[in-house]
Formats: sequence, C-alpha cells, structure tokens
Amino acid sequence: MNIAGWILAPLKTVLAILHTALCSITGLIAMALNAHNGDWVMWQVGRQMWSRPLLQVILGAKLDINVHPEAQALADQQQGVVLVANHTSLLDINAAFAASPTPIVFLSKASVRKVPLLGKLNELAGTVFVERGNRASSDKAVHQLTDTLKQGRSVLVFPEGTRSEDGNLRPFKKGAFHLAKAAEAPIVPMHISGTWERLRPGAWLIGPSRSTVRVRVGAPLQHTKEDDPATLMRRAAHAVAGLQSD
Repeated sequence: MNIAGWILAPLKTVLAILHTALCSITGLIAMALNAHNGDWVMWQVGRQMWSRPLLQVILGAKLDINVHPEAQALADQQQGVVLVANHTSLLDINAAFAASPTPIVFLSKASVRKVPLLGKLNELAGTVFVERGNRASSDKAVHQLTDTLKQGRSVLVFPEGTRSEDGNLRPFKKGAFHLAKAAEAPIVPMHISGTWERLRPGAWLIGPSRSTVRVRVGAPLQHTKEDDPATLMRRAAHAVAGLQSD
C-alpha cells in the first residue's frame, strides 16, 4: 500500500473510535429515555448514524449490498430470522448493520458485556449473550432469542465462533443452529467481504484498502422439526460459502 494510506490509518482509526463512542452515547441516551427504543437504536443509530458513515465516510469504502427477494419478503412481513455470516473483522458488525433488511441484534459471547459503552448499549438494545460451556446460559439464550424473533427482529450470529485469521471461511459450530431450531426461525445466510483487508484480527489500526465492502444476503434456508442442528449447520456453511461468488 502507498505511504499516504498508512499515514492516514491512525487518523481514520481515531475518527472511527470517536464516532463509535458518540453513537454509543446517543444510543444509551435513547434507551434511557425509553426502554422500548431498541429497534430505533439498532436501525437509526446502529445502521444510519454509526455503520454507514463509518464505512463510507471515515473509511472511504464503497458499499455493494444485495438482499435476496425472499429474505426481503420476510423482512417486509416482520418475520424474525437468524442471520448467519462469516466473520473476518470487527468491521463485519458495521457491514451487517448496513446490509440487514431488518433491525438486528446479536448472539454474542458474554465477554462483550465488558466493552465500554458498546457492551451496555448492546445489553439494553437486546443482544443475546451466551457464556460458552454454560448450559443455564444457553437455555436462557434460547428464551431470549425466541422472544426477539417474535418481535420481528433478526438475530445475527457468527457461527465460526471467532474471526478468521486469513479471511477464509472456518468450520461452523453447532450452537447457533440449536438455538435457531428451538426458536423455529428461518435461517438466512450472509457473506461479508472487504472488511478483513481494512481491519484484520489483532490489528490496532484501520489499514488502507481499495476493496469494496460487499454484503450478500441469501435466500432463507427453510427447516423442519426433523432437521438436526448438524444438518442445518452444514447447509448454512454451504450457503454462506456459495454467496462469496455471487
């Protein structure tokens, strides 16, 4: 990359942090004023105020978003879905916010609660937290997820469990599909690219990149009571991988 790009990297990083803090404070104030503002916060603050300006203005990225008509139809019907996406960068959260056809909350590891401002905002807005290896935490998450989906929200899950170091799709874990099956919710695959090049796992600075941030939301994967979580996991992994070339 050119020298000018790397000189600008610290500035972009600082601006992204300040912008994130401002948006988090705005969201916290909105939730303090009305505990039922979760959808508004996720859509207006998470999508319109935070994610799109961060990607397009601060990072200077082009957005290329495509939502499958069947997935859009579910959103129009206010049908809650479980979105399953690949995960290569912290910026995937912004890309998902920018692309999702409905307000989204996250299925997240419990440690996210400790992140200043963002952790509290996520808790108030409805993020479903799971403590790995804790059965009671998983059972509680199922109930929260079910309630969230009935409200017409989408729940975003990164079933790889962690960010991919090399940007390639890693094997999925079954936990998210146990939850989707219990909630009897449609599973919608999502593929995100163009974020890993800008902020890789372990990096502290947002690096320069000319790549487009590209998000593809695929057709819903319908499932029945007979489909076990392992089958759903394999189908979802195949669908997410297939979106990479769309």
